[in-house]
Amino acid sequence: MENEGEIVRSSRGNNDSAQTLTEVTIREWIMVLILWFLNLINYMDRFTIAGMLEDIQSYFKIQNDKGGLLQTGFIFSYMIFAPVFGYLGDRYNRKNILAISVLFWSLATLVGSFMQNYWLFLLLRFFVGIGEASYSTVAPTIISDVFALDVRSYMLALFYFAIPIGCGSGYIVGSEMAKLFGAWQWGLRLTPILGVFGAILSFFVLKNPERGASDGNIHISTTPWTKDLKNLLRNRSFLLTTAAATCVSFVAGVLTWWGPKYLKLGFDLQSGVSKNIKERSTFIFGVITMIADQNLQEWTLLSVVLVFSYQYPP
Repeated sequence: MENEGEIVRSSRGNNDSAQTLTEVTIREWIMVLILWFLNLINYMDRFTIAGMLEDIQSYFKIQNDKGGLLQTGFIFSYMIFAPVFGYLGDRYNRKNILAISVLFWSLATLVGSFMQNYWLFLLLRFFVGIGEASYSTVAPTIISDVFALDVRSYMLALFYFAIPIGCGSGYIVGSEMAKLFGAWQWGLRLTPILGVFGAILSFFVLKNPERGASDGNIHISTTPWTKDLKNLLRNRSFLLTTAAATCVSFVAGVLTWWGPKYLKLGFDLQSGVSKNIKERSTFIFGVITMIADQNLQEWTLLSVVLVFSYQYPP
């Protein structure tokens, strides 16, 4: 069953997408920039809590186990619902799915900032994972169906470049907003405002490109999800790549979630470290995340962890 809504066909023709960056229209640049902006606040929202985790633990009077559970709940819902929205994105209007998902996660984040009960706060983080799973699954496919060949690669690279900037900004926004207003809750109230703005742009500016148009496949038909699943399970490259990405995400996820707190604790154990450095450790961590590529981030974090573990063993 198809429900395309407003399908947009390129003015250049079904099999004549932009082959060079000079051929990209202003409308297409605007579309990519909107998706880039949404991806930026998507990752900002994920890491604002990590930037003020100690304040949250103190507020709810929880230990590290429940502090880590906040991210586990997010990842669990993200993992469960990403395939669901991938299925829906293949069959329904992706522009509408994207706009609704951004609005949903923004409202979940905002409401979460008013929760005084830990379990309700955890439930709202679960809902945030659902909304972000929808956006992260659907948005890249819109770019893929507008551009082809090298231009598609350039645009996807630009889209994903928002990840390190968004991650670093999340640490900074979370910690600095909490300091500015004297309460960690304010660290969760900036990205929802940006998210609502982004959702409005998505709904009124973005268009729903025809699936496969950039590659000339204008008569793509959907297949049963059971058949899709069987084909994926037979694809060894997909399975091995997914397993490898899972391992990387596990290690990087732990380091990025606990990194700011671990650095602060490490500074507390060292003599001669100024109070200003200790208080700005999360800000410094965020800046490093923004300016370093992903591999450098992971090696930097791992090196810091190993040094502190060697100098201050448990």
